[in-house]
Amino acid sequence: MKRYLEISRYLIKSFAKEKAGSAILEIVIILAIFGVSAAVITPIVRTQLAETYDSESKDITFGGEKGDAVLTATPQANSLTAVDTTPSTTNQTTKVFRFDGNTYLQLPKRLTTFGSSDFTLEGWFNITSAPGSDAIFGLNGSQPNDNNLTIGVWGGKYHMNPGPDGNSGLSSSMDAKKDQKVHLAWSVKSDKLSFYENGDLVWTADAPRNSYTKEEGPKLGMEFDTWTPTDFYDGYMYEVRLYTKALTQTEVTNNMNGNTDRTSLVGEYLFNDGSGNVILDHSGSGNDAVIVGNPVWESK
Repeated sequence: MKRYLEISRYLIKSFAKEKAGSAILEIVIILAIFGVSAAVITPIVRTQLAETYDSESKDITFGGEKGDAVLTATPQANSLTAVDTTPSTTNQTTKVFRFDGNTYLQLPKRLTTFGSSDFTLEGWFNITSAPGSDAIFGLNGSQPNDNNLTIGVWGGKYHMNPGPDGNSGLSSSMDAKKDQKVHLAWSVKSDKLSFYENGDLVWTADAPRNSYTKEEGPKLGMEFDTWTPTDFYDGYMYEVRLYTKALTQTEVTNNMNGNTDRTSLVGEYLFNDGSGNVILDHSGSGNDAVIVGNPVWESK
């Protein structure tokens, strides 16, 4: 490298005296032949050209904080310009999945044990104000009304039914937020529910679990009543996560602020896949969700 630097300085001083635009290109070509990188060429050329072309040095530009540095010659100005070749992301949009009141997601059967012990369902939601109930999560058994674990909004209230029948439902006293993006978390530890809205603990309740059959995989966006699909979710979900532990308020707040807890995480769905009928699981557990119905993807 020392030898390259000595040769570089010699060549630049020699060619710079010619004050010709073509000499600049020759410098770059010869240095490239010697294997000198752009990172080495740039500071040397800047110094030597500034000394030689005092009157024109203001037209010489080396820069760009990202992308590849591409040296170009402009005959009129005898200038070198670093061009950013990073692909532009201007005006690019992301297509996200929309629950339109007719579709839902089928989760793998191996998640049928979710909720049988401590658990958390957490994420961002935007529920439309359309009438009716909105099931976020539904895990059902084989008997009519055997709702083993359902989570969502019923009667305009946040709701959780820990099973095994329709009489076990728990509802919040406050109204559910609709037509706005809100962060929600249902966290159950030792049969005690802690519910968080935008990081605040706003509802607690006893939530005893009972034994239940496990032959049917859970859903996102729908639940069954007497084995009839019902309570389809209408709106958007973002960054929904399933944990086999009860998150603390600090962990819920950290997740809300983008510092995601990844321990005991068995499902993470971002809903920004853009197309197709599969919502990928980003938890690393391989629990991808399949869209049932006609997928609706909207630009955001």
